[in-house]
Amino acid sequence: MNRLTRIAYLGFIAGDTKPFTIVHQVSFAILLGASAALLSVLRPDSAVGHEWLVSGSVLLIIATLGAVYSEKFSRSWVPNLAIPLLDFLALGLCRLGTYPDGAGLSILAFTPVVWLVTSFRTRGAVIALVAVLVTLTPVSLFGGDAPVDAARIVLALILPVAVVLVSGLTIGLETRLSSVNARLTAALERQQSLTSDLQRTSALLRGTGASVDVGVVVFDENGDTAFKNPAFASHLDTTVKRLAGARFTSNGSGDADTTIGSPTATGTVIDDSAIADGDMFGADGHTRIDPRESPVARARRGERFADELIWVGPQDGDQLALSISSVSWQGHPSIAPHMIVTTQDVTATQQLIRARERILASVSHELRTPLTSIMGYTELALDELENDSRAAASAISSYLAVVQRNSDQLLAMVEDILSAQQTPSNSFELNITEFELAPLIDDVVEQLRSTAADQEVELAVESSGSPTISADSKRITQVLTNLVVNGIKYSGPGHRVTVRTRADALGIGFDVVDDGAGIPAREVDQLFTAFFRGDAARASSQRGVGLGLSLVKGIVDAHGGTITVSSTEGAGSTFSVRIPSRDKGTRP
Repeated sequence: MNRLTRIAYLGFIAGDTKPFTIVHQVSFAILLGASAALLSVLRPDSAVGHEWLVSGSVLLIIATLGAVYSEKFSRSWVPNLAIPLLDFLALGLCRLGTYPDGAGLSILAFTPVVWLVTSFRTRGAVIALVAVLVTLTPVSLFGGDAPVDAARIVLALILPVAVVLVSGLTIGLETRLSSVNARLTAALERQQSLTSDLQRTSALLRGTGASVDVGVVVFDENGDTAFKNPAFASHLDTTVKRLAGARFTSNGSGDADTTIGSPTATGTVIDDSAIADGDMFGADGHTRIDPRESPVARARRGERFADELIWVGPQDGDQLALSISSVSWQGHPSIAPHMIVTTQDVTATQQLIRARERILASVSHELRTPLTSIMGYTELALDELENDSRAAASAISSYLAVVQRNSDQLLAMVEDILSAQQTPSNSFELNITEFELAPLIDDVVEQLRSTAADQEVELAVESSGSPTISADSKRITQVLTNLVVNGIKYSGPGHRVTVRTRADALGIGFDVVDDGAGIPAREVDQLFTAFFRGDAARASSQRGVGLGLSLVKGIVDAHGGTITVSSTEGAGSTFSVRIPSRDKGTRP
């Protein structure tokens, strides 16, 4: 569409705007001026009224200039009334100057007629009819030498009647256009309102999706991603780290390509083609899941389910537990059903459940053994009481010693379990005092010498001084006792456990060093996890529920301190505890 066509289009649809005024007037001036000029040239001078043509041309120029500068008028109705009337006068004068050959110029009268009608409706039609009767009809009746008869009157009235008909048609068309315009405007306003509501709803949806820790992804009928939230991308990123060799892509903003479950997808939480070696397991963590039967693949096939638990990652590594649900949703009959898949990271919860199951199994076993021993030796002691002899008394004493040892073991287990209830929130009640560390270490080592001797383990203390520490002496005693007992239990006969006092940039504390079998590197990071027992511990005859080191870390953390471990298989382990130095009177 060229520039002139666009201007013309704008002019005819824009009402009383400047393009409308200019287009109408320029087109009218060109047609009238060109027609009058041709008639004046082609006809003899005696048949042309030059004075009328000049007067009409002047009026035409004035009207055209008025159209060009119509925006200068303070009231828009002034040019819309004055310019068409000047056009009627110019047309009448040009028609008079070229009459009778210029009678055909009358057809140009419909241009100012339409202008007046579109500007003023019925009033414009009346003004146009009067203008035609004043400027054009007299020339038709009285121009030339022909007598005024009935035929001439009829011919003269054809133009006014046509003006009335055209005015009526224009008003009707204008009315219909106004009605259509009103409906379109209302529809546009409704559309704008709906768009605004949609934008608000979309913003609310995305805001809600961004604020929850549940991953949400929506698939359309083609399996393409229609929506995903940041939590879902986070689950994806975590999953990627646990899937060796999986093929994923990311756009660099943390929002990965997540056309999930599709055989041609480049990235997914659990993509049929992205899982290497089938590192995806069922709720038990051991049963491998065929990628074609993964929860997401089933959801893509239209299956609905709730809280499907899977484990992602190698069995001997760090696994991610995901709870996945799938529902079908159709917001409107005209919209194809969508599948909504939610993913929730339940790793911590599942680990707690597993830990609970382990502790129940372990506690039931560990408690049964000493209880059985206590019951058996108590029964033997009761039997010996029937014999009043020195040998019986000696046997009873031996039996009661066994009962006491097993009772102490039971008490230690119960205390560990009760203390474990405080560990998750570090809610240990601390009684902070200042005391010398060396005497506390000596007391603990002295109390455990008989235990070490029974295990044929040598206990030693290496102290370069007696630093003063601000801490809860009872809790620090518990920490040191646990570490030394562990060293004794797992070093084995013929080995040595050494306690060394330490004061460095990290604080004041001690190292517990043994030269036993050491700890496998893969188990070091899990040593302080509640109920964790390494392979060697589970295989040994040493009883325990895996709470000792967890309690140790909880107590140290409650003091604001640190505990670290370094170990080499076959060479032993070192546990280092540091409690930060603090000003007198301050508390952790």
